[in-house]
Amino acid sequence: MDQAPPGPQKTQGALRRLRESLRLRSYDTSTEEGRALERNRRGAWTTLTNIVARALEATLSLVSIPLTIGYLGKERYGLWMALSSLLTWAALADFGMLRGLQNRLSDAYGRDDEGEARRAMSTAFFALGGLALGVGVLFAGALFAVPWVRLFNLKDPELQREFVPALASVVGVFLVQFPLRTIKQAYAAYQKGHVANLFSIAGSLLGIGSLLLIIRLRLGLPWLILASGGVASLVTLLNGLYLARDLPFLRPGLRYVDGSTLRALALVSAPMMLFEVGSLMINEVQMIIIAHERGVSAVTDYSVYLKVMSIPLFLVNVLDSPYVPMYREAIARGDRRWFREMFHRLQWLKLALSLALALALVLLGDPLAGLLSEQSVTLGATLWAVAGLNMIVGCWNGSYNNLFFAIERVWTLVWIILANGIITLFLTLLLTGPHGLLGVLIASTAFSLLVSGWLLPVLSRDVLRR
Repeated sequence: MDQAPPGPQKTQGALRRLRESLRLRSYDTSTEEGRALERNRRGAWTTLTNIVARALEATLSLVSIPLTIGYLGKERYGLWMALSSLLTWAALADFGMLRGLQNRLSDAYGRDDEGEARRAMSTAFFALGGLALGVGVLFAGALFAVPWVRLFNLKDPELQREFVPALASVVGVFLVQFPLRTIKQAYAAYQKGHVANLFSIAGSLLGIGSLLLIIRLRLGLPWLILASGGVASLVTLLNGLYLARDLPFLRPGLRYVDGSTLRALALVSAPMMLFEVGSLMINEVQMIIIAHERGVSAVTDYSVYLKVMSIPLFLVNVLDSPYVPMYREAIARGDRRWFREMFHRLQWLKLALSLALALALVLLGDPLAGLLSEQSVTLGATLWAVAGLNMIVGCWNGSYNNLFFAIERVWTLVWIILANGIITLFLTLLLTGPHGLLGVLIASTAFSLLVSGWLLPVLSRDVLRR
């Protein structure tokens, strides 16, 4: 009997796997094969809805960024971006607990332990609520104690008057959203990220509506921050109510708060917080250095660059982000074969895509930057080439970061990322003044390319060995 040619066989196999991944009905998870199919199905739907949600978000950004820059002006918009960057540091007040919560919930899911999941969710939710209040008290004092005007190099008297209300608005939004961030971790751990993505789509549509309303009413920057943040908080709250109905054992309750669970979360969360410190040192302090060295108008250039980069970075990272909690759950169930095969498959797929997108950045980076800024920002092919290299190395390292988080080998990442942060901060201070944004990107790429790019694969050999 004649055999089908290899080409059609491969095509038929790919179509079969696609149908398996996109079917609506769940698989029987009583066997290892069924669990693998169900993980792939949930991962595919999470990836698909994430792409739709982020594509909508990017499309709306094409409308909102020029509108916002045109409404606020370049300096006020740059001030908004700088404030948002500063507030990112306040997120460290969770002490890495959200990362620890996701692993704890994934473990509970892998063992079908609803009681442990309930204790972990309730303990994290109320602990973060208390921490949010503490952060709010600290910010209230810092609003008047810190010389913000000099720190952000604000020379316009109108900007100086608007700064404190704007910062207070950002802090207020943060305090409301802080404990609600546990909801996203719960969806990820229970492999229902597609539900969270559907709420995100609704939030994006409501957000652009609130932006247009604020502009039409000619309200100031603080109102713009409150409107955009308030919509996000409302959608997150509705998302949480849906989660409580879908998985009622995850509904937070004070009676489920547990001291031993809090200690267990803290034990895992401490190194994760240190990892986040290093990451923020790399990604966020640079914004403040740019404002200090080049003025807040240069922050707008950098924010436009980040908006352009968010598109290729999302397309690469969306490939494996739904699978990170699945790694943990697969390990808890003993499904290590699926774990190894999926890691390698996603890693090489991300590398191929990042190479293609790096080339696209060189060709299309400036046109996109001009579109987002109404032709007020032009960065040049050299800068986009360095940005593409930074993205390739970052995506390669990101695969190993996810792996080390899943197996809770976080202290290894801590020492690497802290060394990276210190060296990157030093290089940023050295290169930003004379070279501007290009110097910032060179500083961001150096350590990842020369050290962690080869060190992380070496340190993970024992985990990925058959």
